[in-house]
Amino acid sequence: MNMMKIFRRFAFLTAAVLMLCFTADAQRKKNDKPKDELSEEQRINLTYNYYNASKEKMLGNLDKAADLYAACLRIDPKHAASMYEIATIYMVQKKQHDAEYFAKAAAEKEPDNIWYQLLLAEIYQNSTKFDEAAKIYEELIKKNPERLDFYFDLASIHLYNNKHAEAIKVYDKIESIAGIDKDLSVQKERLYLKLNKVDKAAAELEKLIAKFPHDLEAYSYLVELYQVNNQQEKAYEVIRRMQEKAPESAYVYLALAEYYRHKGEKDKSFENLKAAFSKTDLESEIKIKVLTSYLPLVNQSDDMLTQSLTLARILAETHPAEATSHAVYGDFLFIGKKLEEARTSYRLSLQQENKNYNVWQQLLVIDWQLNDFTAMLSESEEALSLFPSQPAIYLLNGVAKSSNKKHEEAIKTLLAGSKMVVDNDAQLGEFYSNLADNYNAVKKYEDSDKYYEKALDLDPKNITVLNNYSYYLSLRGEKLEKAATMSKLSNELSEGNPSYQDTYAWVLYRQNKFSEAKEWLEKALASGGDKNDTILEHYGDVLYKLGDASKAFEYWQKAKQAGPGSEQLEKKISDKKLYE
Repeated sequence: MNMMKIFRRFAFLTAAVLMLCFTADAQRKKNDKPKDELSEEQRINLTYNYYNASKEKMLGNLDKAADLYAACLRIDPKHAASMYEIATIYMVQKKQHDAEYFAKAAAEKEPDNIWYQLLLAEIYQNSTKFDEAAKIYEELIKKNPERLDFYFDLASIHLYNNKHAEAIKVYDKIESIAGIDKDLSVQKERLYLKLNKVDKAAAELEKLIAKFPHDLEAYSYLVELYQVNNQQEKAYEVIRRMQEKAPESAYVYLALAEYYRHKGEKDKSFENLKAAFSKTDLESEIKIKVLTSYLPLVNQSDDMLTQSLTLARILAETHPAEATSHAVYGDFLFIGKKLEEARTSYRLSLQQENKNYNVWQQLLVIDWQLNDFTAMLSESEEALSLFPSQPAIYLLNGVAKSSNKKHEEAIKTLLAGSKMVVDNDAQLGEFYSNLADNYNAVKKYEDSDKYYEKALDLDPKNITVLNNYSYYLSLRGEKLEKAATMSKLSNELSEGNPSYQDTYAWVLYRQNKFSEAKEWLEKALASGGDKNDTILEHYGDVLYKLGDASKAFEYWQKAKQAGPGSEQLEKKISDKKLYE
């Protein structure tokens, strides 16, 4: 039982027990108990202390409350209500031995008080004294045979105590009172299976089917039981009975799919699974559960990915008004790297229900991966209005603003979002890195360097930060030794990355180490940078510095064909001369 539930129970009891305090004398006379009468002054003090104890308890001042309840017991050592309250405090404080002592005393003083008995049973259960707890519930059931909740609690205690047969007996008693119930029958079936009594487990399900002959889910449980226990013919016989009741039911197709899967007939299994998914009488939750079983397999098998995509598409088609069905289809499309289609599915999901944070985050990530920063900006703005306390949305919105050249706005968003990050250094590092990039873009270099340093304090091996920081330092011609150290480390951490190789080459270039720069640019070109305008232009610049103007001109032309290049590229080509 959680703390809130305990306090709710005790808050309710406070008023009742106060009344008991006032009527204690009358109750004793009625029961002909010994007349250990309290004086008028004692009764007043008892009531006053109990009231203040209950108030302190409600305020969460448990130690003070316990002291005041103890004061009540010094006035009246037989005051069961105070014993009970002290026990509840000790239970919350995990003082099991002390809690048990006072709960047992209260229960013995007033054996007919259900609340006292329940507390003692709970303490016994928490202390794994299951037999003692069971005895309390057995007594409660004798006195309150109509209380089905006591039967369920007793059964739970037997389950905790691994007395499955005893739990089944209690469930049988519940069934004799309330009638056959699906959940109860399935629970008994599971327990019989744990006892290796397959026939009795099957008999429970047959009873359920007899009671609800048109409930095909009950048949499905029986099919599953026989299949798990390698009794395939019996499983098929149950499926045949299902077909007689409803030949086109999704549950029939599901059962056939599982039957053929066990037989190793994969194609037949999948065909029946598709048929089941196409039926609207099968809840989307069950279909999603089936799709979840594909998740560990889709990255290992193209066939499994194809199957999961097919089933997820059918799910979305048969449940078009359910946001979750489109979101799940989007997830599998994303896994299959079908980004445009995944984005469409996520947008359809959000049209049905726009409060799913995970869908928004996934949508924005796809916008980013597709380099659609216009969509990313507008959609991240909407997401931010819905989730103003989620730092990841601030980060994505900041990236979108930065990519749309709105650097000042990006800085404001990123600063606000960074203050919301809690216990997540990786995410905080992303904020610092993006802040540094944006401060650099607006030429606030001191702030830029500060946030790069903060990012590296969190993760000294953050490759992106090492590369960007060193590159921007090289462009400014500042701290070149530091830039060289960082850039070299980024290349050690990620070998063969043409962008990182280009950065290191450019740091060397700025240090007038042109031959070494040429070697690293050749590595970058060989690593796939031969179509990158920046790398091609840099190689031309190095060649010019090394005295090969004609070859430099050739690479400047290649740079122009590959992309826009730097602001000086056109002038370099027209004048066949290096401009920096």
